[in-house]
Amino acid sequence: MTGTQLATFAPDGTQPRWLGQYGTFTPPVYSYTTPGGCSQLTTTFAKPARYRTDALNPGRLLYAYRGGTTVWKGILDEPVPGDAGWAVTAHGAGGYAEDWRCIYSGAWTAASFNTAIDGAISRGLDWVRVTDVGAVSGLWVGQAVDSGSESIGALLDTGCHKGGLTWSVTTAPQGNLLTVYALPTAANRILVSTQPEARSIASGPNAIYVRRQATWDSGATAATYATSVATNAADIAAHGRKEDFMDISSAGVYTDPQAVAVAQSALKRFQRAGWSGPFTVQPGQLTTQGGQRCDLGTFWADGITAMVCELWLADFGYGGEVQGGPTSFLVGSYEYDGTTGQATIQPFESARHDFATLMGLIVDSTPVRSKPVKSQMGRLHVHRGGK
Repeated sequence: MTGTQLATFAPDGTQPRWLGQYGTFTPPVYSYTTPGGCSQLTTTFAKPARYRTDALNPGRLLYAYRGGTTVWKGILDEPVPGDAGWAVTAHGAGGYAEDWRCIYSGAWTAASFNTAIDGAISRGLDWVRVTDVGAVSGLWVGQAVDSGSESIGALLDTGCHKGGLTWSVTTAPQGNLLTVYALPTAANRILVSTQPEARSIASGPNAIYVRRQATWDSGATAATYATSVATNAADIAAHGRKEDFMDISSAGVYTDPQAVAVAQSALKRFQRAGWSGPFTVQPGQLTTQGGQRCDLGTFWADGITAMVCELWLADFGYGGEVQGGPTSFLVGSYEYDGTTGQATIQPFESARHDFATLMGLIVDSTPVRSKPVKSQMGRLHVHRGGK
């Protein structure tokens, strides 16, 4: 008997089959990711290869339950017979997006995200869109996506990654709920680590030279270009000077202070030290903010959309340039092993810990400025553009 029960259903949600009624199975191992949601589930169904049941037909829905809560949803893959029984695997609801294409009509706009997602849902994608995706602040629409050229998952990744956002599909009683939101920072879990934990230190510059367009091309006079520089004095004092280069000349005319501000935003957002994990969590080491122990086999308790852990390091120094005290991180992947009763938590490696990626995002999202033109009456008008 296991604390997690498994049931399969026909693709339309009918014909429930509880695996425990057909035989025993090993405690399942199942995981979650951000972005995404339910990711993978594995178990071994202890029946010989000659045994057949429609409960294991590939393509059936598989739900995992703990008590009265549905903790994982996915679709069965092809089971594989072996000496120990049938190796059962399933891919989760967060990965459904890879099976559906981004189909929309009309001009490419922010609203195309909703159109494509809703169209896939109408064709059978088992999601419920609860976010007005096109209205989310920061959604990146700078590159038009040809209808049908990308999956729904790739569409969401593109819009979120360059906008400092993420997305998740939360398994809830009312369905698989799609939400798009800014990368969260407020902790909703406390993770107590009783083992020494090392931080990963990323290499990044503390002085950025910025190539910018200084004047417009007037027809008679060619455009001119200049170089500005932004620095992080405190980091230079601590680690020595390290330089890099950023080119925003294609974004139109920028003054020196404006170009410096763009580069400073990269320096301020860069996070040199970050927790890389993974953390192996025993029962009692993961709690709510109020200190109540969490069931490690239930990821979306308390109505959370994403898990953000406040890390408490017990009985040893934080070391190096890391200040003592709680430090928070967004959980990128979470796996529960029903056999050991342990969870494995991997921090989300955001662009803030990868300077090359961060700088690319900032260059791509730098607002484009159009050249001022004179009207026929001689007055100056400005055409405004942007990404």
